[in-house]
Amino acid sequence: MSEAGKKIILSGIRPTGRLHYGNYFGAVREFLRLQEQDARCYYFVADYHALTTITERREIYADTLHMLRTYVACGLDPVRSIIYRQSDLPCTAELALLLGMITNIGHLERGTTYKDKMAKIEADPRTEGNPLSYGLLGYPVLMAADILIVQADIVPVGDDQRQHVEMACDIAGKFNARFGETLKIPAAVDRNALRLPGLDGSMKMGKSDNNTLDLLDDEATVLKKVKSVPTTTDPEPLGTDSNDPDVVIPKMPAGVGVLYRLLSLLAPEAVYLEYLEAYRSGGKFYGNLKKTVAEHVSQFNAPIIERFNDPAHGDAFIEDFLRSNAQKVTPVALDTVESCREAIGIGRSLYRA
Repeated sequence: MSEAGKKIILSGIRPTGRLHYGNYFGAVREFLRLQEQDARCYYFVADYHALTTITERREIYADTLHMLRTYVACGLDPVRSIIYRQSDLPCTAELALLLGMITNIGHLERGTTYKDKMAKIEADPRTEGNPLSYGLLGYPVLMAADILIVQADIVPVGDDQRQHVEMACDIAGKFNARFGETLKIPAAVDRNALRLPGLDGSMKMGKSDNNTLDLLDDEATVLKKVKSVPTTTDPEPLGTDSNDPDVVIPKMPAGVGVLYRLLSLLAPEAVYLEYLEAYRSGGKFYGNLKKTVAEHVSQFNAPIIERFNDPAHGDAFIEDFLRSNAQKVTPVALDTVESCREAIGIGRSLYRA
């Protein structure tokens, strides 16, 4: 299929710096799968979006470079996949402005991110962090611009972002109804993502909770983290007892469930089933379980760390492909913005003509 006839797939990446196993199995693994399809994959680093929670200067650019070096080390190819920074496409902000002119405030106030923040502040007005801002309220409009500007056909998302894609479709539909068919309305599809529990047994692995296994952790760090996983908490249901190696048996303590989930993802099935039977039989085996999990985590990390440290894939390499890919996506983005300007009636830009 020619480049012109390929489906366009879009997804965003927040510049988080160090990537952990939750990031890998929640997003990176899916990006690698999509990269193998006969489609054009756009992945943008959402550095503008990162500003909605900022309270002081943060090294967002440094985090971006570090994160993208890790993505490349995991196998994401900046030639087969077009990876670019949101802020290197300034016409995205222009499209967000145009879309904001037709977006109802009440529509934005129904956004779950905004509502969650509002609820926290109402519960405790002294809540730390960025106060309610225009940026947070208008987050769905900027995300709509991200999606619509590259004329995406498919937007793979996790459950937490599905509403934002639906809002983008609503905004595009309203624009087309008022000004004529201008914007392509994409399809939201569920990303085949796995949510990993944190090492502390909490529901989600997250950097802010300091409960992660990182993709660049060395052997000593991995062993220390895995050994710290609690195994004596009260049992909690974590799924159903099935032959699916991604699902641990029910009534397993949360910390133990993390270990079994990691084992199911990284170890041969026979090893996983052996330890599953040990759990069902009872007995003292957690020391060996943790050691085995740590070994398989370190084996998984080793090639990623090696590629990350390859001088050929340093910061200069990342900056070069970001610059090159921004040039690739800019013509598509400008065409979308200019079409919207013309549809609204302000006309095409004279300085870009």
